[in-house]
Amino acid sequence: MSRFELSTTLSGHEDDVRCVASLSNNEIVSGSRDSTVKIWRNDSKQRTPNFDDCVMNFKAERFINCLAIYDDGQQRLIASGGNDNLINLTSPYSTINEGNTSYCLVGHTANVSSLQCKDRYILSTSWDGTAKVWTKIGDVIYNLKGHKGPVWGASFLPGKDTFVTCGADKTIRIWEKSRLVKTIIAHKDVVRDVLVLPNGDIASCSNDSTVKIWDGKTYELKSVLSGHESFVYSICCLPDGDIVSCGEDRTIRVWRSGRCIQTITVPCVSVWDVTSLPNGDIVAGSSDSKIRVFSRSAERKASKEIISSFKKEVAESGVGEDLLGNVNMEKLCGVNALKVNGKTEGELKIVKDESLVVVLYRWDENKWIKVGKMVTSSGSDRKIMYNGLSYDYVFDIDVEDGKPPLKLPFNVSDNPYEVADKFLADNNLPYSYLQQIVDFIMKNARGATIGESNASATRPHVKDAYQEKVPGGSSILPQQNYLTFKKVNVAQIMKGFKKLNTDQTEENRIDPREMEMALDGEDYDKLGKIAFQIILNWKTNTNLVGYDLLRVAIAEINPFGDIFTPIRKGLDSKQPAVIMMCVRILCNIFSASKWGEQTLMDPNILDVIFTSKLSATVQNEKTSNKQKRPLSVAVATLLLDFSVLINKFSFGPLYQKSVEIYDEYTSLLLDDEESSYRLLVGIGTLCKYRQTEQLKIFADSITSIYRDERFKMVQQEMK
Repeated sequence: MSRFELSTTLSGHEDDVRCVASLSNNEIVSGSRDSTVKIWRNDSKQRTPNFDDCVMNFKAERFINCLAIYDDGQQRLIASGGNDNLINLTSPYSTINEGNTSYCLVGHTANVSSLQCKDRYILSTSWDGTAKVWTKIGDVIYNLKGHKGPVWGASFLPGKDTFVTCGADKTIRIWEKSRLVKTIIAHKDVVRDVLVLPNGDIASCSNDSTVKIWDGKTYELKSVLSGHESFVYSICCLPDGDIVSCGEDRTIRVWRSGRCIQTITVPCVSVWDVTSLPNGDIVAGSSDSKIRVFSRSAERKASKEIISSFKKEVAESGVGEDLLGNVNMEKLCGVNALKVNGKTEGELKIVKDESLVVVLYRWDENKWIKVGKMVTSSGSDRKIMYNGLSYDYVFDIDVEDGKPPLKLPFNVSDNPYEVADKFLADNNLPYSYLQQIVDFIMKNARGATIGESNASATRPHVKDAYQEKVPGGSSILPQQNYLTFKKVNVAQIMKGFKKLNTDQTEENRIDPREMEMALDGEDYDKLGKIAFQIILNWKTNTNLVGYDLLRVAIAEINPFGDIFTPIRKGLDSKQPAVIMMCVRILCNIFSASKWGEQTLMDPNILDVIFTSKLSATVQNEKTSNKQKRPLSVAVATLLLDFSVLINKFSFGPLYQKSVEIYDEYTSLLLDDEESSYRLLVGIGTLCKYRQTEQLKIFADSITSIYRDERFKMVQQEMK
């Protein structure tokens, strides 16, 4: 039988595609963290499927986790669930504009993690520790209670009113109606999905990187499918009986008779979900916001050019070092190691090439195929390919009604002015638009110039951004928006947390499942409380992860207790990294909509923050360059944000103290260009409130060193 190849790629979601389902060979349903459910329809007359007819079927308040197709013989509906705790049933033939929710099932008290439908029943699972069997009108027929922790997946068993569930407690459980009849300790870690095979056997997959097959009658373990290198998130069965799995190692794997017969690597961080079309094609949703269809049929495979481009994209994709596990980079072999054949299909080999770049190869069809290269963690998440190159963002810019948008690629390490200048030249656009383009980049890739990828945020797909042209462009000053540090690298946080958690006394350890649930579900209140536990109870040299969590959560929570207690403690730390993280936390407080600005307008706040300890750490020669630059940028950003606050509210009580702090810190931060630019914009913004000769002197000290165009433009606006 021929191997799967790419058939088509569907782009249209603005965040991770967490779930996929099929209505027919020519209709795919997808659900995303962008909170939408979309239907993709294909023109069956076309030789190669493209599914380019896309409609938004439903939009939830929060992100979508799971999908299923309900069909009781009289009515077909799309069932969707997410972290608003609801299950919504919508018609597949209507759109968001038609207000098409047919039914809404209310009963779960936490994130809805999976859905299955059979005849007139809907089977749901939730992080509230239960699975429920519903009718479409919302009646709960059975409430399955017994799991200790979140329930991740479930399926209908062949018998009447019998079900199988799996969960974070590492178990598979068998139910007859509401009665628990069998508990199997199935895996070494969280069980993510469970599936009933055509012969009645049960398949399960887990964070322990395995897929297991269980006898459907005796529930004894029959086989273990090993090959994945990280969490396995989803499994499905093809019409011919082959099993398909996907997971955190960027792969889709096809299994037959207990053996992996094909591994498909996808250029993303995670493949979240897989399903099968009736014709045997595989549909996969992934973290790069895309849906991909793979086919064995020669008629449905993409052109050789598209397949070649896809393989090139895989080969050039970046893999974060934190996702490679405990690899000893010093002991990696060179490319000569590729002369030794692999032992199993899909085997991964990591080598250093002639340039000492760490490169990943996978054993595929009796040869080693390049499937990526290692990058630092900050640059690994969700790179986007455009014209053969990878970018952190590819913005759509509408410049004229009725014409396709222009593409604006941008990397977080790029200078926005240089990118904007090239964009205008390449597209023959007036130079007067320069500042508008720069402002747009700075707004939608905010914080990009600090050297952090903004992968965790939703990538903007911009429409109507430049429909109205302002002659001469807009001004830089005063800066009107607060700059923040909100990037979340879940894998990196979890890696550090798990390592340090084991070093704590037993009473101070935190359940990793609780932490993972809070991160995955964006439960900011819970993250804030965990952060407090870590900061106040863990050993001082291990609590950086607590400050990192507080940075993530701070703008989304209501303050509880004395929220400044851990911040004051951190600012007095002997660790530059902790001090830097506290400054970032303070920057993020500005964007806390209900309390941030009011809290930071305390006349004494600047004395609390800008202490002699902070200035000493910034200028300490023992602070490594690796630590000093992020700290410098964070301090400059905090000063800029205070300038925005003062100008926005014409708040005099903070003005004079801010001038004094600029006097002290301008000379301390001059060594770093980005820090100096943020200082200059902060000084310029402060001048819009009240200009003094002293502020002009500070600005001149910066522009006498840095003469790039962006510095000149700020200087010009200050005159």
